[in-house]
Amino acid sequence: MSESSSGTPMASARTCEECGGVLPARAPLGLCPRCLVATGLELARHSSPPSVEPARENRVEPVSPDRLHRFGDYELIEEVARGGMGIVYRARQASLDRIVAVKVLLFGRLSSDEFIRRFRDEARVAAALQHPNIVSIHEVGEHEGQPYFSMDFVDGRNLADLARDGPLNPRRAAGYLQTICLAIQYSHDQGTLHRDLKPSNVLIDRFDQPRITDFGLATRLKHASDINPDGRAFGSPGYVSPEQADPRDGPPGTPSDIYSLGAILYHLLT
Repeated sequence: MSESSSGTPMASARTCEECGGVLPARAPLGLCPRCLVATGLELARHSSPPSVEPARENRVEPVSPDRLHRFGDYELIEEVARGGMGIVYRARQASLDRIVAVKVLLFGRLSSDEFIRRFRDEARVAAALQHPNIVSIHEVGEHEGQPYFSMDFVDGRNLADLARDGPLNPRRAAGYLQTICLAIQYSHDQGTLHRDLKPSNVLIDRFDQPRITDFGLATRLKHASDINPDGRAFGSPGYVSPEQADPRDGPPGTPSDIYSLGAILYHLLT
């Protein structure tokens, strides 16, 4: 859901949620051709050959929250966000009668082991961070083979949506960034890099306070030098630091998130 190209941040460009590459026009599912092919191969790898009809009792049917109103303890009300890896729903937790956000894997049980690992890592890392400006994780679980986690529901727009209306007032933009910086400082103090800071990953709540979300690329600082063994680039063009775009520039660290914070401020002002 990145709005930028590989140059300065631009709200009009679209990038692949999975690899960060620039998307062609009308790209399906928000994925570039390479990642779309990889997804198709992944689906094919988990599917039975067309000529073989498995026994009904052994057939694996993916759980699709799109077709469900109830998902375990949650009543799914509406989809509020969708990316290359997951879908976020506004939901009511029946047992506590409260509104939350529930995130599930986009392809359910057909997801690759890597997708599932990254999904669970996101929940684990975010759940360890308790800060008023970071979206809190409530529960991590699995329902009928579908991993999920629930979190705070922030009823508001993200910074990308706000900036789409035009540049923000400089004082307002600086105020948002100061609060975001303090939250990221806390995250760094806890030993966690976000690695995907961008306007669409900062929600503005009803008190006009920023709330950071989407820790899908987050990693522990002590493991930062080991996260890119194959040299792949992760993050969103226009917000990603040089060392994340090209591992030859060195391992990512706290300056990587600081670079992204500067790109966010530039986006909000321009």
